[in-house]
Amino acid sequence: MHRKEKLQAIRTAMAGIGIDCYIIPSSDPHQNEYIPVCWQYRSWLSGFTGSAGTIVITAETAGLWTDSRYFIQAEKQLEGSGIELFRLTVPHTPEHIQWIAANLPSNSVIAFDDRFFSFTSVQNMRDVLCGAGHQLSTSVDLPSPIWMDQPSIPLNGIFNHEIEFAGVSRKEKINHVKEEMMKSSVDFHLITTLDDIAWMLNLRGTDIRFCPFFISFCVVATTGTHLFINPEKIPAAVLHELSEDSVTIHPYEAISEFLKSLPESSRILYSPDKVNHALVQSIPSHVEQKHGMNITTGLKSIKNSVELEGLKRVMVKDGIAWVKTLHWIDQQIHSGGLVSEWSVAEKIAEFRSFQPEYQGESFHPISSYGWHGAVVHYSVTPSESLDLLPEGIFLLDSGGHYSDGTTDTTRTITLSTPDSQQKSDFTRALKGTLGVSMLRFPKGTKGFQMDILARKALWDIGLNYGHGTGHGVGFFLSVHEGPQTIGTSASGYLNISFEPGMVTTVEPAIYREGRYGMRTENMTVVIEDTVNEFGTFYRFETLTLAPLDTNLIEKGLLSDEELRWLNNYQQRVYDELANFLTIEERIWLKEITKPI
Repeated sequence: MHRKEKLQAIRTAMAGIGIDCYIIPSSDPHQNEYIPVCWQYRSWLSGFTGSAGTIVITAETAGLWTDSRYFIQAEKQLEGSGIELFRLTVPHTPEHIQWIAANLPSNSVIAFDDRFFSFTSVQNMRDVLCGAGHQLSTSVDLPSPIWMDQPSIPLNGIFNHEIEFAGVSRKEKINHVKEEMMKSSVDFHLITTLDDIAWMLNLRGTDIRFCPFFISFCVVATTGTHLFINPEKIPAAVLHELSEDSVTIHPYEAISEFLKSLPESSRILYSPDKVNHALVQSIPSHVEQKHGMNITTGLKSIKNSVELEGLKRVMVKDGIAWVKTLHWIDQQIHSGGLVSEWSVAEKIAEFRSFQPEYQGESFHPISSYGWHGAVVHYSVTPSESLDLLPEGIFLLDSGGHYSDGTTDTTRTITLSTPDSQQKSDFTRALKGTLGVSMLRFPKGTKGFQMDILARKALWDIGLNYGHGTGHGVGFFLSVHEGPQTIGTSASGYLNISFEPGMVTTVEPAIYREGRYGMRTENMTVVIEDTVNEFGTFYRFETLTLAPLDTNLIEKGLLSDEELRWLNNYQQRVYDELANFLTIEERIWLKEITKPI
């Protein structure tokens, strides 16, 4: 069926049941960052494959709202679909809701499938749209009957994340969750986010691209744990272990009936920002609902000693791949060989694959040359890939999953002699990375309090960047993990204090539209620094091991302390990686990490 025919079929269905407007988001029942194909309704209808976008359909208008990352891509992919592009002014904002409120006649019926909207987002829509005199119909699935070849939910098998990597057993994690439930006086804890479920149960899967998750729901009760999953996905040995740990298996689709059967006077905790609205509607009125962050989110953010030791091993493995990739780029450029954005992305994944316990990429690589580097979340594809030339700036943001940890690193290199503005831009963004990385801070400090250190050198000359400064990183889980965040626009909870064991990226940047992007991103872990009469102080320890391109540094912009940190870091990169490299790579690394 052609896209215009799909659109017309939805409009016909809308007219048949008295709907004036239908909304299709970019989400799934678990609020995943990456959506399984079976729930990619927006892409199926429009042809637009970007990660963010919402479709609104009325009798007269069909529009896709997306942000500036995807304007060019959306214009191309929407051609011939009957859907027009609406450009978001501010990324990740529900501007389509304001459009609906302003453009539809009073008392219009706005419908959507609330499996794909969090409870909070539906409440916000109700406030705006019902406040404007409209009606909501929240459980309407129009696309599924039309999508004749819709894929089914993945049936990939699950597997254990062994305790030699996890450090804490499944039973211990569940008991810790129950202890926190008792403190909050709740009987049940509904968990729908797949990273939380995978972490708590020490299980992993392959249902989600770039994320080792399996599609499921979970309810922790004071009397046991209930996992809602297609049982065909569970190997017999794992099923036995789950039973031994008092985990009861239910069909994936049984979650709603389970919630409906919760006993009177019981109390259930869930995160309204994460749990979809449809599930909340299944909770009986006689059950007291308590809102809050998932208990598991806070627990898994504090990496244990086994996880931290694993991460340090992983940083060596990942650092080897980085050095080999950067050396390969250098050799290709200087020998006149062919190198492209796509081939670099493939090359670093290949080098990672040679390392033990490698499990795949942790996100779609941002391999961006020249003006592509200014597209903040540019996703390289073979068709859009640019060839690298012996001139200009190249930015690579890439990460990997290993059984013993997850990585996320960005390095920016120059392919020719940089000009003064390029050196100034790079160095001022780098000063932000150093400012946060070198920070000593008192217990109770939050990420938004640190953000000025990441931006001051840029603000000093009227520059800025529009994304968050840092996000948490999961342990063989999601590369973007809460609850901590640095800045005010990154994913996470602004009121969360930084605590020892939290692993967080630090990634200040600068982007010159149409020219280049500059970003230096390292992963860090919070450790205790000092305890004195003024309290407990923490600091960041940098985990990432990948050399910086000092050709881009304007030395005069760095303080003596920053210069000392930088030279010590470069020496550490060499010392920890040199023995794993070829003689040629070692000589090259020695040269590029020499003090400046």
